[in-house]
Amino acid sequence: MAFEELLTGRDDWFSKDGPHHEVVVTSRIRLARNLTGYKFPHHASAHEQKAVVDQVRAVVAQVPTLAHLEFVALGDVSSLDRQFLMERQFLSAEHAASLGERAVLLDAKAGLSLMVNEEDHLRLQVFRPGLNLQEAFLAAKAIDAELEARLPYAKDSRLGYITACPTNLGPALRAGVMVHLPALMVNNRIGKILEGVGQAGLTARGFQGESTRIPTAFFQISNQASLGKRDQEIVEHVERVARQILEAENNAQTQLFQQEGFRAQDKVSRALGILKTARVLTLQEALDAFSGLRVGVQQRLVTGLTIPDLNRLVLLVQPAHLAKLARKELTPEEEAVERALWLRRSLKDVDCD
Repeated sequence: MAFEELLTGRDDWFSKDGPHHEVVVTSRIRLARNLTGYKFPHHASAHEQKAVVDQVRAVVAQVPTLAHLEFVALGDVSSLDRQFLMERQFLSAEHAASLGERAVLLDAKAGLSLMVNEEDHLRLQVFRPGLNLQEAFLAAKAIDAELEARLPYAKDSRLGYITACPTNLGPALRAGVMVHLPALMVNNRIGKILEGVGQAGLTARGFQGESTRIPTAFFQISNQASLGKRDQEIVEHVERVARQILEAENNAQTQLFQQEGFRAQDKVSRALGILKTARVLTLQEALDAFSGLRVGVQQRLVTGLTIPDLNRLVLLVQPAHLAKLARKELTPEEEAVERALWLRRSLKDVDCD
């Protein structure tokens, strides 16, 4: 796979504008599917897993709109390459770390990946920038229909699509958004917001999803279960809650700048100053500063930088991306130095009013 093209290209799905992308960073639709006649991946032999991979790959090649997808056998690439794909969200952490016959088919520009033999035989993911769940949903459904016409999906008239985890039964759909909520964290309302998310039947995870170890102002909001619900109903519900969170964050930012004035602006200036001058930066420090910088762009205090530019920078300072840029494995200390160097170069023409 040409990982270098992913590093240097600037027309990937996340590098584009999206509705309300200042607060809602990305939208994702994921569909889980399994094939009849095979055990779930975690219980299948290597021979059975390979049979699933081969069947999915052959079918994808038959679909005109999918034949261009790049196939990556995870056992044939390094752990660094798998982490790279995980940082791009094309793989889950579990899929990247698992052994056995596993693969992914993807279109980086279109924001599409098909994980083969993750928890389920097939997990179809479609991404869009901003609050764009409906567009992602329609794209995912169209692809799913093409695959279902050619693959023997395991399905029950009462339970819906059969999945390895019971919470995914029914339409087996996960609709999610990544949101950036710095003002709600500053005014200590984030706890109430996340409590409301749970009461609405949704779940909130951190920046890195279920494997999150780094606390940030970025949260992933998605439905917890799909059994007993229609797919369109799930999408509409998640979008409705996302719009409520979006409004709450925008109101909190307006109130923050009205009340704090120069103090709020100073936080933005300090965030940019850290990113432009630091010689050593951990991922935690970089993400914290990015949070302040993102607010600055949203409030039109920062010039020379757009939200898509920021999205790309957040991606490029992830560990595997930095290693790819440096063309070598990096120790944690080398990684922190490389991250600071890359940001100083990338932000040299960015200013704060």
